[in-house]
Amino acid sequence: MKPFKAYFNILKLRLNMALRKEVLSNYPIFATIEPTLFCNLRCPICPTGLRLGLRPPEAMDLEMYRSIIDEVGDYLLELQMFNWGEPLLHKQTPQFIQYAKSKRIVVILSTNLSMNLTDEYIQSLIESGLDVLIVSLDGATEETYQKYRRGGNFKLVRENMLRIHSAKEKLGIDTPTVVWQFLVFRHNQHEVEIAKRDYKIWGADSLNIHGAFTSTSNYDKRFCEQSTIPLFEPSTIPQYNVYLNENPAQKAKHKYAKNRPCPWLYEAFVLNPGGRVSPCCAVWDAKDDFAEYSVSKGFFDAWNSGRFQRARKLFSRSQKHWDSVAESCTQMLGDRRDIGVSNAQVSVNENRLICTKCPMHSVPICLDIPEHSVTNYAYYSWQLYLRTRNIQYFFDLLLIILVGGPPVWKLTVDSLKSHILGFLKNLK
Repeated sequence: MKPFKAYFNILKLRLNMALRKEVLSNYPIFATIEPTLFCNLRCPICPTGLRLGLRPPEAMDLEMYRSIIDEVGDYLLELQMFNWGEPLLHKQTPQFIQYAKSKRIVVILSTNLSMNLTDEYIQSLIESGLDVLIVSLDGATEETYQKYRRGGNFKLVRENMLRIHSAKEKLGIDTPTVVWQFLVFRHNQHEVEIAKRDYKIWGADSLNIHGAFTSTSNYDKRFCEQSTIPLFEPSTIPQYNVYLNENPAQKAKHKYAKNRPCPWLYEAFVLNPGGRVSPCCAVWDAKDDFAEYSVSKGFFDAWNSGRFQRARKLFSRSQKHWDSVAESCTQMLGDRRDIGVSNAQVSVNENRLICTKCPMHSVPICLDIPEHSVTNYAYYSWQLYLRTRNIQYFFDLLLIILVGGPPVWKLTVDSLKSHILGFLKNLK
């Protein structure tokens, strides 16, 4: 189980957030630390895929990685090892995962899986303790897949999924849970039903279908205009169009109406290879980063940098930050079909924070990603207890329920209802 200080840290974090403190003493509970800043694909709504050169093509150094995990690992509930690069292009990724798992962190990795992997690498990945492996596969046919995952090998992705499934069975290991992630655009929505029908045959354990982000924000457009690739259209099926008000992705909008502080600034740490620290996972350009992490200066030097403090100050009770962001987006975005906005109009001033035109504002559910780490950890502890009946995991679950707050309490009630209904069904 996590050390007791991890649960106390959650309470301290929430107090600091409620008091809207600018200098923090709490540690993050969620982190994005990716192994690479380069990729073998050319996805047209990704700064790495577009080869815009906004971040150097670096790989994570093992010493730096171990240093940050040593500092914050006891407090982290969830670690996402992906963002702008392809993590499986790093030979030491299994070692990274294994080191994080020694701190009992839920580790999630997302990959395009379109590369030649040796049997040894696949085995080391499975034995690393990785909890979830997300496979980006946005189509059920070669033709559809290639429209977005440009440069990918559809057949190779399918072969690798089956190889991982076979290796798990051979090793007698249930994890990682392989999730087929299907991002729905207008051009591939007709193949969603095929994915629903065949995902297990293809080697996946589960299927995650959700609407794709189509770079309609003013922040994205200033980079997309540098490319000749047109913007992709969102799905015409309402449940897969994340920009519609009725879509679940917009449900978090009401929480930020009263200038609620951004969870990323209090709960999350985003570390890029090379040491640059971003305020959230949606920052394309390294120029918009907030700090630089160094092994010698340590975590809090970056966590409480001048830019982080200025960003947290935006949410003081006298400010109306989200109203300003909404107004800014309305003025600069205009008609979403018009992408001829000049860089001079929307580029970030060197002294202006990227938060002033939040890249997540159009899809507010993304703002809550760090907070989901608490409910994800509760679910993880519950599943471990059910699998092993180890009392240690049960106490872990009790503690996370106690400090988790309403989201975890709701998850607990829903889970109990599900199990009671299942028990009654079996009695019949």
